[in-house]
Amino acid sequence: MYLVGKIVSTHGIKGEVKVRADTSFDRFIPGNTLYIKKDGDYKEIVINSHRHHKNYDLITFNNIKNINDVLEYVGSEIYVTHDYKDLQDNEYYYEDLISKKVYDTDNNYLGVVKDIREVPQGIILEVKNEKTFLVPFVSEFIKDIEDDKIIINVIEGLI
Repeated sequence: MYLVGKIVSTHGIKGEVKVRADTSFDRFIPGNTLYIKKDGDYKEIVINSHRHHKNYDLITFNNIKNINDVLEYVGSEIYVTHDYKDLQDNEYYYEDLISKKVYDTDNNYLGVVKDIREVPQGIILEVKNEKTFLVPFVSEFIKDIEDDKIIINVIEGLI
């Protein structure tokens, strides 16, 4: 299971909830099956509607149409099953990139991916060894991603 968002509040009185998304994939498409983690258990939900409002995703699910029926889900995390068929070529789950070892094109060890940051310009890998450096997740820098490592093109000033 992969975390894709968190229900932060209700929105209106017709069963809509406000979700802070933690994914760059469109997971909240009507008809999609997701899972809410509540009290340590995963409860299956089916998305009925989805729209964007400010920086949030607003969804309804399981044909719930009353605010009182969704109040119990506020604060709950939303998950998706790990399903690689969703991925296109050169798409990766963040969780699959974190902890990969990073090497330069000469096969010199540079560090380990510790975090992934989303900025307006795109995605950046945070790589840590003795010190931390950032690598833009674009083809000019990322040369290859293998099962256990990422090979990057190092330019002057990157590290």
